[in-house]
Amino acid sequence: MTRSFIYVFLAALLTSTLLFHFPARAQNRTDTTAQRDLIDYMRKWLKLQKPRTQDDASRRIRFSIFPVSSKSQNRITFSAVNIGFYRGHPSTTNLSTVYFYPYTNFSGRYSFNILSGIWTEKNRWNAEGDLKISSNSYDDYGLGSRSSSDSVNELNYNQYRIHIEVSRRVVNFFYAGLGYYLDRYDDISQTPADSYPTDFSTYPYGTASSHTASGLVLNLKRDSRKNSNNPQGGYYTSFSFRFYNPAIGSTYSWNAFYADARKYFPVQTKLKSILAARVLYWQASGEVPYLELPATFNDRESRAGRGYPFSRFRGKAMAYAETEYRFPLSAHQLWGGVVFVNAQSMRDPESGNFDRINPAAGFGLRMKFNKRSGINLTLDFAFGRDSFAWYLNLGEFF
Repeated sequence: MTRSFIYVFLAALLTSTLLFHFPARAQNRTDTTAQRDLIDYMRKWLKLQKPRTQDDASRRIRFSIFPVSSKSQNRITFSAVNIGFYRGHPSTTNLSTVYFYPYTNFSGRYSFNILSGIWTEKNRWNAEGDLKISSNSYDDYGLGSRSSSDSVNELNYNQYRIHIEVSRRVVNFFYAGLGYYLDRYDDISQTPADSYPTDFSTYPYGTASSHTASGLVLNLKRDSRKNSNNPQGGYYTSFSFRFYNPAIGSTYSWNAFYADARKYFPVQTKLKSILAARVLYWQASGEVPYLELPATFNDRESRAGRGYPFSRFRGKAMAYAETEYRFPLSAHQLWGGVVFVNAQSMRDPESGNFDRINPAAGFGLRMKFNKRSGINLTLDFAFGRDSFAWYLNLGEFF
């Protein structure tokens, strides 16, 4: 066990203590009457009629659409769409959300990605989906936390994804469920093809021209957040066990364990602020395909790793922690700001240890886009180790 691994373990233990030691406070329905958002100003400028009552507003489907972009993933997203709605009364049912991210770099690369989280009446059932069709090209730095920018190669592939999970409430905020994950990869190649041996070219699984990852998922979680777009308190914990086998259509036989824990602390300042913390641990074993290995921004929501490019670090296990302080900048909460720090470490392919921590930090600006769905327009600037990235998006990072 190396000294760096001890540091990662202690940091994760400290954050976990914050996540689970303090009880979650009861969350009341957010009072939006004193808030202002971009839609309020658009109604004023365009002279549109407001909903007559709060209940009228609650029954409506909330659409938020905005052009977004990200320097870290070498892409231009021409729009991001968020849809929020209730399948039951807002006092007893969480807000259901659907995100749609279409993007292109105008050079033959594209992606159409739909992420959804649906809650039935009184939160009896929760269904999560991730659908994607994409043609990707990105820089690959190799395996481990010590991978160097001096040995970068381009990876190209097409991907088709269907991820579905359905969970049933067992008691209070605890849920158990099953799922199915299908990822198909075609036209996999490394550029230049005749470059010196790389981690990709020498890796034994998933580096041929195509392969399929088909697996069953067992999911256990607890979730007390009323609105995942912008949680004002509560917690989220998920443990996912994934089993891939040729008997159900997978090219390779492998397993993965994915644990994600988040806690949101309301801070009683003059204008309400939120301290948010997240811990992620992701480990894969067996014949794990290269493109399925834990990696920066390769988590479910593609939100773990601000400050670094997509897949900057990759390995058979990933430890990640992040803390963010969110605060309003105006009385009507139209404007807000954030400061954040995060750290990630990958298991070294040779020693098997977490032998280096890669930290990042940054700040951002928030504008209330739709106060009834809680969605914010976010602009973040993040600085990593020899790295810088900015992000324009809809919704908080976690």
